[in-house]
This record gives sequence, structure tokens and C-alpha cells, in this order.
Amino acid sequence: MKINKLLSTAAALLLSLSAHAGQLNVMAYNIMQLSNLQDWDQAERAARLPQAIADMDTQPDVILVSEAFNAEAEQAMNQLASLYPYQTPNVGQDCSGEGWDALTGDCSNSLFVVRGGVTILSKYPILTQKAHVYHHSLKGSWDYQANKGFAYVEIDKEGEAFHLIGTHLQATHDGMSDEEHQVRLGQLGEIKDFIDKAAIPADEPVIIGGDMNVEWSRQDEIKDMKAALNGALRFTEPEVTSFSAKHNWFTKANAYHFDYDLNYNTTLDYILWSRDHAVPANQPEMQVVQLSANDRWYWDYLEGEWPQAAGQTYHDGYYNELSDHYPVMVQFEFE
Repeated sequence: MKINKLLSTAAALLLSLSAHAGQLNVMAYNIMQLSNLQDWDQAERAARLPQAIADMDTQPDVILVSEAFNAEAEQAMNQLASLYPYQTPNVGQDCSGEGWDALTGDCSNSLFVVRGGVTILSKYPILTQKAHVYHHSLKGSWDYQANKGFAYVEIDKEGEAFHLIGTHLQATHDGMSDEEHQVRLGQLGEIKDFIDKAAIPADEPVIIGGDMNVEWSRQDEIKDMKAALNGALRFTEPEVTSFSAKHNWFTKANAYHFDYDLNYNTTLDYILWSRDHAVPANQPEMQVVQLSANDRWYWDYLEGEWPQAAGQTYHDGYYNELSDHYPVMVQFEFE
């Protein structure tokens, strides 16, 4: 009887370990750490980012980071190394390809072109890491002055292989959404071409995520995004979206500075999986995570009267937002 109980317990343990190995929590996060030529309270936000991630109730196994453009972002990534010891270089920071197994695309060494701002952090060993800088970019836009592209990694989680791509697609500026949508489709085509040429086994998962700059309200563009990748996405947009000037005071400051709707509220960040590869065994629903710091601090830009739907509202200048984006996360399970 005791032997049967021991065998049963061992079988349950093995089943549990097997299920755990097939799980992967993936988070995509635009941390808005821009150039220090403008005051976006970078240092205060970056200093609090590692602790906020460490304190998450459900910690991601992999983080697809975008807008890591400055030294403060580098310091935050270094502080996260105890939790995420496996980290890629920053896409397009060094066009020599140093640190990558391969670097392809249109990487510029011009002094007027900044790094792409994309990096991937993993709790599990990275077996392969490659970078690509997009050929498709809109001349005349801010994005044209950055080596925007994507990072690809293959990670080994307890003997299971996972393939991930983190990216940041062309942003929309000055109402030129149709033209920029076509640029984004070109960039997505470069991702799909890379995946196809990588000859990734069909029974291994491929996950693609980042700041896609595609508004959830534009379901025609969402459909195009999924079709370009042959990707799948499950998401029901909540009241608090990934880019919510209505709820996030830092996003509201961004909206005020760039003169758009102070109640703008939509999702721009996504995590998809490739339909050409392993399909999740669960029904993975993308969630918006309202990640914020544990404490509040003062930023003089926020103090004063702000126009709100209910009328002018005074803000004391104290806030705890880490970025103008909230991250999104998906908990995958694969057999």
C-alpha cells in the first residue's frame, strides 16, 4: 500500500514538473526611457522599475522590453540581472553585431541615429540570440532616426525550447496612420520572413510581442497584423488599457505635451503566437498589468490644474507610474 502511494506521489510530481516545463509567462513592456534631451522623469521611474517587477504577484519568465534608449534603462536592466540573468544586447546599439549570434537588416552607424531600444530578459538560458534592424521605416518620422527592429531568442526552460521575438513597430505621427500602417505591415513581413527562414521546428512555440503601435479600436489593422504573421491573439480590452491617458497620469502628461486627447484610452501592445508552430494547450488570454511603483514621488510637470471631463482638476505632482504604457502579459501552456 505504501509503495503504491509512493508511486502515485512520484507520478503526480513528474506530471507537475512536466506541466511546469511547458508553461511560459511572457510580458511585453514599453518602459518609455527616452533620450535625456527631454525631461520625462527618466531617472526616478527607472530607479523604481526593478523593484516593481520583483514584487509582481505573477512574475514573467521572459520580458520583451522596448524604448530602452538611455543609461537609466541600462542601469535598470543591470539591477534586474539577479532575477533575469540572461539578457540580450540592445537592438541596433552596435552595428558591428557584437553580442549577437547574427545581426541583419539596415543598421545605421550615423551619429544622428539612436539604438532601437529593444532587449529581451529571461530567467532561463538563452541558446541563440539574433537581431534585425528593419528595412521598412517612414522617412521624416521620429522612428526614422532609430535602429528599430526586433530581437529573437531561443530559450531552454527545463529542457523545453521556446522561440520569442520582441519588437517595437513604426509609430503613428501627425495623423498619417494609413502610410504608417503600411510601414508596420512591411516590418511584420520582415519578422515573418525571418521566422520562415529560421527553420524552427513546427512542434516548438514561437511567440511574438511588443509595442505594435496598432490601436485595438482599429480592428481592420489588428486583422492585418495577425494575417501578416499568421499569428493568433486572444484579448478582451479592459477599461484600463495598455496606453491609457484616461487612467495613467504619465500617459496624460504625454498626451498634454503632444497635444492629443487627454482621455485617450486604447491598447497598443500585444503578444501573439505563431499558428505555423506549436499551439498553446490552454486558452491564453492577454492581460493588461497595471504595474506601478510602491511609493509616490514628485514631478513638477504634473503639478497644477488639468482639464478633465468633470472640469479642471488640481494635481499635486505626486505619482507612481513607471511608464506611459502598462505592460501586457500572457501565460502560455504547451504540451
